[in-house]
Amino acid sequence: MAAILSADETARLAGRLLAARYPGADAGFAAGSLVRGGATATSDLDIVVLFERLPHAYRESFFFEGLPVDAFVHDPETLRAWFGKEVDAGKSAMLTMVTEGRIVGPRPALAATMKAEAAAILAAGPPPFDSATLDFFRYLISSRVEDLEDARPWPEVLATIAWLLPTLADFIMRANGRWAATAKWVPRTLAAFDPALAAAFDAAFDEVLDRRDPAPLVAFADQVLAPFGGRLFDGYRADAKPDERIVSVPSPLS
Repeated sequence: MAAILSADETARLAGRLLAARYPGADAGFAAGSLVRGGATATSDLDIVVLFERLPHAYRESFFFEGLPVDAFVHDPETLRAWFGKEVDAGKSAMLTMVTEGRIVGPRPALAATMKAEAAAILAAGPPPFDSATLDFFRYLISSRVEDLEDARPWPEVLATIAWLLPTLADFIMRANGRWAATAKWVPRTLAAFDPALAAAFDAAFDEVLDRRDPAPLVAFADQVLAPFGGRLFDGYRADAKPDERIVSVPSPLS
């Protein structure tokens, strides 16, 4: 098993990678657990590569000096567009990589500008839920919680909790004005926001998975929804946009 690189070793490797594979790039942001800390033997290097101008952004994965690499290749315009997507989604993976990443490469000024922009957006937080979005989440979560209250085959329960875990986590974070996350970052962001709440979240899902008992999860979901009005069904309404329609065109054969 290969030794885990230190943050400084990782930054130096990222500099070599940039020179070898992206010689026209201004700079890059070496990011991920190898730079941040907490890396494992299977950790890869995340690197955001910054050019002055590209036809389009792209992502690619490869090995460099034996290390797996995920590269996200951008120019300032495409990177700002990606920042905007993350703001809309309320999830900050790229914003975090650029903010926390170590700048490498021959022309760091442009990267420093983008890092400052990302840090400002990250510090401002995601846009708050409007009332319609809040009610939409309440309605969906309520419906799935009610499914757990019924006697159902285990595969249906498992599918329901697989849906509920990320959705409930998204609701907790976004309804409280925080950035949400995906995959392994869900428990990390919950713990950073509220350690006691994160522990209760884990315990509720453990009860379902270990004992096939959904009652603690139902109770936890009700606890989460309570400050925002509780479960929602009666009186809920969501209007489609007026332009969400396809006007039928007469067939030329008719």
